[in-house]
Parts: sequence; C-alpha cells; structure tokens
Amino acid sequence: MSGGGSPTPGAEADLLAARALQIGEWQADPVLDELRRGEQLLKLEPRKMRLLMALARRPQQLVTLDQLLDEVWGDVVVTPSSVYQSISQLRQVLGDDASQPRYIVTVPRKGYRLVAEVSEVVAAATPAPLAGPTPTPTPAPLPPESEPKRRATDQGMAPPVLSASTIPPAPSRRLLLGGSAAAAAALLGAGGWWAWQRAARMPAGDITLAVLPFDDVSPKALEQPLADGLAESVIGALSRHQQIRVASRSTSFQFRSAQALAPQAKQLAVTHVLWGELQRWQQGLQLKLSLYRAADSEVLWHQVLESPAAALGRLAFSAANAALQALGVAPLPASASPMPQADAYELYLLGLHHQRSGQIEGILKARAYFQRAIDADPGFALAYVGHAATWIAEYHYGSGLSFRAMDARAQPLIDRALQLDPEAPLALGLQGHLKANLSQHEEARRWLTRAVEKAPSDASLLNWSGSNESDDGWPARAQPFFTKAAQLSPLTAQIQHRAGLAAIHAGQYEAAQAAYQRAIALAPQHANGHWGLGILGYARGRLADAVLGYRKALLLDPKREQLWKQLAWLYLDLGLSEEAQKAFAQFQALSATPVAARMQAAMQWVQANDSVALAEALRILPLKPAQLTAERDAVIDASLLHLLLGQKEAALKTLESVLGLVLADPVPLYNNWLCFQGQHIWLDVATIYSAAGQRDKAEPFIEQASGFIERYARQGNVWHATGYHRARIEALRGRPEPALAALEEAYQLGWRRGWWLAQDPALQSLRELPRFKAVLARIEQAKQAQRDKLLVA
Repeated sequence: MSGGGSPTPGAEADLLAARALQIGEWQADPVLDELRRGEQLLKLEPRKMRLLMALARRPQQLVTLDQLLDEVWGDVVVTPSSVYQSISQLRQVLGDDASQPRYIVTVPRKGYRLVAEVSEVVAAATPAPLAGPTPTPTPAPLPPESEPKRRATDQGMAPPVLSASTIPPAPSRRLLLGGSAAAAAALLGAGGWWAWQRAARMPAGDITLAVLPFDDVSPKALEQPLADGLAESVIGALSRHQQIRVASRSTSFQFRSAQALAPQAKQLAVTHVLWGELQRWQQGLQLKLSLYRAADSEVLWHQVLESPAAALGRLAFSAANAALQALGVAPLPASASPMPQADAYELYLLGLHHQRSGQIEGILKARAYFQRAIDADPGFALAYVGHAATWIAEYHYGSGLSFRAMDARAQPLIDRALQLDPEAPLALGLQGHLKANLSQHEEARRWLTRAVEKAPSDASLLNWSGSNESDDGWPARAQPFFTKAAQLSPLTAQIQHRAGLAAIHAGQYEAAQAAYQRAIALAPQHANGHWGLGILGYARGRLADAVLGYRKALLLDPKREQLWKQLAWLYLDLGLSEEAQKAFAQFQALSATPVAARMQAAMQWVQANDSVALAEALRILPLKPAQLTAERDAVIDASLLHLLLGQKEAALKTLESVLGLVLADPVPLYNNWLCFQGQHIWLDVATIYSAAGQRDKAEPFIEQASGFIERYARQGNVWHATGYHRARIEALRGRPEPALAALEEAYQLGWRRGWWLAQDPALQSLRELPRFKAVLARIEQAKQAQRDKLLVA
C-alpha cells in the first residue's frame, strides 16, 4: 500500500485514461465517450474512444498492432482486421485521410502513430443536453480555393460534410464529417435519442427500405437526372448491407413521395421510406434527407448532407450510412475503391438515368455517357460496368448486334472494371451474367455467388442468378432467386418474365401465365410480357395464342429480330406460308448474321417442297474464310439443307469445312433455349454423318446430345421438344419403336411441327410406318383447329 495522497500505479493509469485531451481540432472526453469541436458534438462508440486514447497517450510514437489489440480488445478475441476497420472508421470521424494524414499515420506492417498535437484539457467537456432545441449555427461558406483540383484520394480531401437534426426541430447544419459515427452522434444530441429509438424499434432483419427518387430543388431545376442517379447509387450502396433489405430502383422509383407509397406499403412489404431533396450551388451540393415510416408516412428523422462539388462521388455512400444509422443498424464498411472524379461520377449518374428506360434508344444514350465518364476518369470501375451492360442489353433488345460482337465488346470492359475494383458486386455479377450468356453456367454461378454474398439485396444480381440456374436446366433452383428478387422489386416486369420462363420449363403453365400477365400489367408498353405469353402458347401447343403473343410483342418492339424468326416458325407450323415469308423478311432485314438469316428463311421452301428456291438459297455458299468464324452455325444449317436436296456429298463437304471451328469454340452451338425450340445442332451433325454412311462419326454427337437432353429432363424440365429430340436419337440408332413412342409423347405435350417431321432426314426410317403417319394426321387436325381459332381472333 502507498502512503499519503500518492495514488497507486493502477490508479494513476485510471486517472490518466479518464482525462480529457485536446487532439488537434478535437476535444476528447473518454468518460463521456464524446468528441467536441466548437459547437459540434459527436458521441463515439466506447471501443473507438479507447483506440483513440491508446494512440493519444503516446503522441508521435509508434503503437504496434499487438499493443492496440491488448489495450483496446483485451476482453475479446479478434483479428488484426478489427484494428484496420476501426482505424478507418476513426479517421472518418476525425475527418482524416490516410493518403495525407493530419491525425493518424500508418506505419506499414507495424502499427500507427498519432501525429496531431495533443494536450491535456483542464476541465472536462460539458455534455450536450439530452432534450430541447438545438441552436442552428450558420455554416461558413466554402472559399473558392478549398475546391480540390485533383482526385480526392490524391489530396486527402475530407468526405462530404454532414449535418443532422431531429424531429420536430428544423434541420440544423452542423459540420460533421461524412462518417456514420458522426451521423449517429448528432442524432444522440439535442433530443435525437428519442427519434433514433422510434426509428429503430424494428429489428434490422425486418426492415425493408424504399429509396424514392430524390427531388431537384436547384434554382433552375436542371438537376433531376443527377438527383435520380444519386438516389439509385444510394440503393446500390444499401444493397450491400447484410441485414436490412432495400427495394429495387424499379419499384421505389414508381413513387415520388412517402405519402404516395403509403397505401401500397403493406403489399410491397416496405417498412421505411428514404427521400431527399438535392440542391446544387456554385461551390457544392446539399442533400436534405428524410426517413419515414412507410405505413403512415410519419417522419422519423431529418438530416442535411453538404458536399463540396469535388466530393460528389462519396455523397451516395454517406447518405446510405446516415440512413442506416437513423435506422439503428450497423453502417456499411468503408469502401477501398478510390473516389471517382466528380465530373466522371456525374456523367455516370446521367448514364444510369438513360439506362433506366429499358429501350434501345436509352441504352445507346447511356453508353455515350458511360464512355464520357471513362474518358474523364479512366480509373472509375463502375463506368466500365455500365458501359459493358449496354452491350449485353443491346444484344438482348435487338439492333442487329451479333452474339459474338456483344461478347467481344463487353468482356474487356468487365475485365478492366474487375482490375480496378475486384470486389465490386456489379462487376462480379455482370461477369457472371455474361458467362451465363456464353452457356458457361458453372463459372457464371461462381461469379454470381460472390456478387450476391456482397450485395444480398441487389435485385438485378438475384435475377441474373435465377436466370443462370434456369438456363442451366434447374428451374426449381431458379425460383427462390426470382422470388427474392420479386420481393425486393415487386413492380419490375423483367423479373416476372424470367420467372415465367422458368415456370414454363418446369411445366407450371398456370404460374407462368400469372407471371406474364403481371408483367404486362406492370409494363404494358414493354414487349416481354406479350412475348412470354407467346412462348407459353408454343409450349402448350396452342399456336394461335403463341402467334397473338408474338404479334403484340412486335407491335411494341418491331426491332427484335429473334422474335420475327420465332414468329416465322410458328407460321410455318400453322401452314401460313405467306405470313411466314413476311416474318422471315423482317428477320433477315434486322439480322447481323446474313448467312444464318438466309438459311433460316430457307425453311419456308422446305415446307413448300420448293427444291428450286431451296437450291437458290444455298448459292451463297461456300463462304470466304473470314465469314466462317461469324457464320459457322449457319454452315451446318446449310449442310442439312443440302441433305434435304439429296446432295449427300455436298452436305458432308460443307459440314466438314466448318466442324473443326465449331468443336474448337468454347461457346456451344446448343443450349436449353434452342432445345426447347426444337433444335439441337449435334443431332443435325449426326444426321449428316448417318446419311453419308459414317455411323462411327455420328455416334459421339448422338451421345453428347442425348446426355444434354436427358440431364435437363432429370432436372425437372418439361418440354414437348424433348420427345422430338428423343425420337431423332432413337431413329438414328435404328430403334423405331422407342422413336415412335417418343413422338407420340411429344404430340401429347403440345409438339405441332408436323411439316418438319415429314422432312427431317433423321426420321427417314419412320416415314412409312402407320404410327408415324397417325402422329402427322393428329398434328394436322390440331393445326387446322388452331388456324380457325386464329382467324376468329
């Protein structure tokens, strides 16, 4: 025991730890866990205060990682990553930047040094009152020389300036510093604790937040696209949160106010609404945020964020974390990505604005903005992602872009985005989406899984994941992804379209019809809902319904060349040759692969038994070597047409001119969509080899096609075309009985392509059999009934 008034060493340490310190501009009170700078008061999480004090008690000295772990985390078991994250969050609160630190310097592989001036405060800071109005200080204007001229990460720029207030007092503008801890502290002061608790009563896992489009309140009202893009970026940031859910842009942007959303809040399963007003002035931007309870539009919280113009790229992230703090849930971790230059980020937001149209004109405008963003800031990863997405969208929505041209343009952009930001969810997800388009489903699944783990509330990532599972032949696996995507985006037609297609593959036709009808109700001017009903009609053997669906889709979007081709085949199935000819002409006019389009259109001469016209269509061959790469699948189609003319030698020669290229191509010329439509190119190859008497060469292709078809059947796909493919396989192997049984099953499920059954060289051995003729007669009868129905419609 020590005598007199001298404290023990332990008591001295306790007294030292309890002393308030002046650290640079900030006064730190470790007893109250508060930071104060002038009128600004922040409440710091206790462990962050212990971390700050552990550094401040050794100013200018190295404090090692082990020392910090012992002193700050001695009561728990953590890894060094806890130190890294806490240092990053502490820097945000202090307004520090690792590139040009004024407070905390990193000593690589060793620890940290506090470099700000430290002195003892004689009297501890007086805590702010827990209730009552807070005076509103007038913010000092930003001097012109304060606007940075280079990238924020190069200059150590402070993040957007935050200010916060509570309800009912008017919002105050306090100079807080962009971090979520700052927003939390402001809410705790001046009566904010009550508002915070009221906003955060709900467990995080039960929260679904809808971010509405922000309003432009700038003097000339010219910033609405910027306001919309900023709101969409907030949604993107919030989608990364691991607990709360955030409604998709496609749903939340249907509403302009919390009051407008309130009547549908329960139906949409939305619990809270975030809305903002954006104002641009000469020196920067101001974003006024409000949080509402969705059910009754009651205001729970207000906050004002002010950002210098050059820090625009960080504003969305700051807004997202401010909202999370108001909800009382954990903030998002700081991003390791560099902040984009302001002009590049604004161009990117304008690109998002145009991309939202979902039409080819908007997609092309978006691409121009994304390219300008890249030109302004070549290190901006998301601009590359947006640019790549426009090429994939153009391929799907149609303007003559070929599949391989799409891949050649999109892949380098995605590669660059991933080089710049390997953990960006949208970059990971778009890579997976592209791989799924290339039928590389296992690789796509790996990319998409990583993306969804990082952004579990991103409806686009969930939709792409469901589409990949469906295309890989797993409709049951796809449905949970579509269900969750639809929960986050209940007003998005595209999710309904993909869910409907998965339901068709599973034979769940009523569910598919409901999905497509909902898609039409959600987006009556979009072609996909009607296209889906056309696909459904084809799947059920209801060709009149199929034709009507395709016609309506093409009235809305006449540039979709693949829809013209599919409609032409439906006309052939119905025996409507003139209509088929017109549809093929539209397809050829739009197609980026003219030889493939010509070979497809030649099928009308097959149906008409016009060998002269068919031979004329083949005069385009042989192709020049430069054409073979882009048109190799068309050459195999041409080989089959030669066989239909009885030209076996020409068929074999044409096939073998291109087969090596096809086999070397990593992208297969068959997939679930083509098989569902009744096409499998390997069975065409086997048919040509069999007709040439080369059964040994035919069998490997038969085996591969059979494995693909049977795998999809085992995985729950119900296609009438499966019976047709099985019939071809059995007939090529010389087994007529199982071939006929497969054809009969195909007819029962809705197969109506009788004209091709009568021509298909693979089925030559079945032609004179009574059961085969009976199937053709039943198809002809069903076709006539469908034609009559179409005439009435």
